[in-house]
Amino acid sequence: MFAAVRWKVACMSLVCLVLLASAMLTAGCGGKTQEGAGEQGKADNGGKDGRAALAWPTPYQNAGRIGRSGSAGPQSSDLKWTYEAGAQSKSWAVLAADGSVLAGFTGKLVCLDASSGAVKWEFSTGSETPTTCGVGADGSIFFGAGNKVFCLSAQGSQKWAYDLGTAPDEPTVAKDSVYVGSTGGKLAALDLEGCLKWETQVGEDIRSPSLDRQGNLYCGASSFTLYAFDAGGKKLWEVRAAGDAVLGESLYDWGNTLDTPSIGPDGTIYAGSMTGPFKGSGGVTELPSGELALGKLYAISPQGQVKWSYAYPGSGGSGYYSMVHSPSIGQDGTLYCGTSLNRVLALNPQGQLLWEYDTGESTGVCPSVFSPSIGRDGLLYAATTSGKMICIDAQGKEKWRFDSGSPWLPDRNSNTMTPPPLGEDGTLFSVLAQGKVCAWPGRGK
Repeated sequence: MFAAVRWKVACMSLVCLVLLASAMLTAGCGGKTQEGAGEQGKADNGGKDGRAALAWPTPYQNAGRIGRSGSAGPQSSDLKWTYEAGAQSKSWAVLAADGSVLAGFTGKLVCLDASSGAVKWEFSTGSETPTTCGVGADGSIFFGAGNKVFCLSAQGSQKWAYDLGTAPDEPTVAKDSVYVGSTGGKLAALDLEGCLKWETQVGEDIRSPSLDRQGNLYCGASSFTLYAFDAGGKKLWEVRAAGDAVLGESLYDWGNTLDTPSIGPDGTIYAGSMTGPFKGSGGVTELPSGELALGKLYAISPQGQVKWSYAYPGSGGSGYYSMVHSPSIGQDGTLYCGTSLNRVLALNPQGQLLWEYDTGESTGVCPSVFSPSIGRDGLLYAATTSGKMICIDAQGKEKWRFDSGSPWLPDRNSNTMTPPPLGEDGTLFSVLAQGKVCAWPGRGK
């Protein structure tokens, strides 16, 4: 009898020790405190291939960044609603699991009702400006602010925060991991509880990755480098394109990088080069050598071989640069690239130019046009750093444009109008750097 009681006591003690150790481990992973938890207010993300099944939980729709929606977007420039944040922004809009709009502004992350633009909740980030968010299949929301990576519930309460030790890029959410690059060259993998799974260091800035269907990671980095890692953090290969681009002192973070790539249906990785803008006596555009810095689009095989590159000369001129963003990818495989110097390019999967759209604005180094978001009917929605949203058809003809009247702000590292997500009903949403969200009504599935 006494032995039996002793055995029960021993078992209970062991259970308590295990629970205590588990709690201590959990508390140490991601700092699960509610300090600075913000205000409560009134992606594998579900897809069988490990990529997003939600409407638009990450920039350019999914972890492969194809930028294509299953809904038809707006037919005109007429606005549905606007929201004034009263603070500037450096983030793009993405959509929460319930279709709400998530956008960051200096000091806060805001969740807006998609139908009306009414504030559902706000989360305080103090003096820091949030990155663009990533949303998980359970509705959890991930973003960076300061040197930390935050995870919030779908209702806006803090679940955890992880101190990366350097400024994080926007997080990439997978089935069981969150991947975060940084301006300090650190790439980290966290589990969904905020515990570090692994980290690796490269020499210069590294963006958060795009993911292929096998879960491999592809990260654009400085100087003009693309890294490939497996899901366990093992480096598979790197491709350096530095010999194809002029290096100057960049005006902003993330200068002289390969852009976060998009991934085609055959696994081809498409990465644009983000040359400049450079510092100089003129403040923005001059290169010490006076050379023309040409942006390129690179097509790279999953094994790390460059298949082709396309050089975009832009309008040229001594001391100017050109920039090519990684493309969004149409249903037929057409690549739609935003560029500097007012152009959107359409290329076939072999790298041949199909057409070029010119916004008709001045031919200085700005404005840039981001790669467009694609509606179900093939219409393209391209945001510009001059504060415009432009709708273009699949043949490169302009259908409509919206001018916010917001100028490019080179002294504020401004994105001005940002690439838009499309909701389930096709509503289009874009954040202006000056602190505004615009919504245009869509046409549904």
